[in-house]
Amino acid sequence: MSSPDPSGIGPIAPPRCYMHDDRVAGSICRRCGRPICPDCMREAPVGWQCTRCVREGARLSPTIRWRPRSPGRLGATRITPVVVALIVVNVVIFIWEETNLIQAENRFGIWPYGVHYRHQWYRLITNAFLHTGPEHIILNMLTLAIIGPAVEAEIGPVRFLAVYLLSAVGGAVCFELVAPINHSGVGASGAIFGVMGAYYVLARLRHWDVQSITGLLVINVIFSFAVPGVGWQTHLGGLVVGGAVCFGLVVTPRSWGRPSELVQVVQGLAVLIASAAVLGLLATLPVGHVNL
Repeated sequence: MSSPDPSGIGPIAPPRCYMHDDRVAGSICRRCGRPICPDCMREAPVGWQCTRCVREGARLSPTIRWRPRSPGRLGATRITPVVVALIVVNVVIFIWEETNLIQAENRFGIWPYGVHYRHQWYRLITNAFLHTGPEHIILNMLTLAIIGPAVEAEIGPVRFLAVYLLSAVGGAVCFELVAPINHSGVGASGAIFGVMGAYYVLARLRHWDVQSITGLLVINVIFSFAVPGVGWQTHLGGLVVGGAVCFGLVVTPRSWGRPSELVQVVQGLAVLIASAAVLGLLATLPVGHVNL
């Protein structure tokens, strides 16, 4: 026989989950203070929260996501789609090239005589996807992976691809004009130097730190002239074209304010057409027209 409750109130029922009336609560939500059952408990930085408060917190809290158009920094930007695609294409072509290296270089490398007298204009771009050996392609692709994402993140994938390809052609045109007529060359170095030139331009315009890219450029320029057999002409042409094209794509008068998407498209097309026209005219000059 149980003794009577001295208070006269009787037994107190355990709290029920506010989302499930048929379940006993196991904790209190630290956000809203209501009782919740084990199925509704979600671990929070401090204590437990209910599922509704977790969803509401996720909706209201700022979420940091990678934005392809967000400003990038040298070596601190995630790998970007076009950079990945270019690396894959270069590696695949290199694997194919290794099956018959000499024939591939003779057929698709930059060769001033073949471009000017045999009208093999395709060499101006195909040479940029060939490499002489594993060390050559590893160095080029590593440099692209370090610098390319920052440039692509800042100017967008389409404009980045345009800078890369025009730099490759610019390097080849410079090689055709300056190098001896029967010399030949291959490699993505012209395009890579163009990307470095583009990054330098962006760094100056966006007030980023330029010490790293300046040091990298100095080292590569010294390497280009100091090591025998390196096509410094391609490096020089790519660097100049990449920087110039990038400058034309991103610079607008301050009086315009932030240009609209239509203005950016028109500006981009104008720069690309003008660049292609200039490079095309330079490529028609007589081989060896410039003597350095």
